Amino acid sequence: MAPDLSALREGAWSLDELVDHANRLLAEVLPKDASGRVVEGVNPRLVRHYATQGLVDEPLKEGREARYLYRHLLQLLVVRRLLAEGHTSALAKRVIEGRADEELESLLAGHLTVQLVPERPLDERATFLRRVRARAGLDPAPAPASTPAPASAPGPAPGAPRQRPVSPAVPARPPAAPGPESSSRGVAPFRASSWTRLEIMDGLELLVRDDFRLPTTRLGDAELVQLLKVTLLHLEQKRRGTT
Repeated sequence: MAPDLSALREGAWSLDELVDHANRLLAEVLPKDASGRVVEGVNPRLVRHYATQGLVDEPLKEGREARYLYRHLLQLLVVRRLLAEGHTSALAKRVIEGRADEELESLLAGHLTVQLVPERPLDERATFLRRVRARAGLDPAPAPASTPAPASAPGPAPGAPRQRPVSPAVPARPPAAPGPESSSRGVAPFRASSWTRLEIMDGLELLVRDDFRLPTTRLGDAELVQLLKVTLLHLEQKRRGTT
């Protein structure tokens, strides 16, 4: 059962008062041991540590006094619940970042759940992250060790159709229509690509090439979603001038 928080929504407390409220409510949020007691509570030092880690917002200042509000209490309860369920502090931070108070309440009530993608071995995760960052323009793609990487023009903006690379030794030119001689040598006829423009939401469209195929596994779905998110995040950072 979710804790009753209605009487605390307009509260503003000192650090000690916040800790008292949190420890009282954790009895309804955290798992209990065999004797029915909450496994772990919180203390002022832990709350300060969470604030430095970005797990809880920094307190408001009222003169020289730090004041904690209802949102701080929600964040503290959600973080303690996620950690008690075995999640890492890094994941807990991602879960609470940017969430409204109503969403944090839903997490405590069990109306929202945290879904995890099974982790892959460390070397595979590192390779995947490098590939995602390279596609998003955050890192250059690694060049083969045997040959130096050729100089190239800046890549297309995120979301723009990728152009096929052209060898610098051969000038780009339209391919000739296949004739009998080329067919006898097994040369495939030229096939022009077509693109479909899809409006996802206001301000966001996708260009999809006709030979694109969706992933067929859950892990492939997760990679696609992460690639899109990283690409859009990089674009937003460039607009804000933070890259």
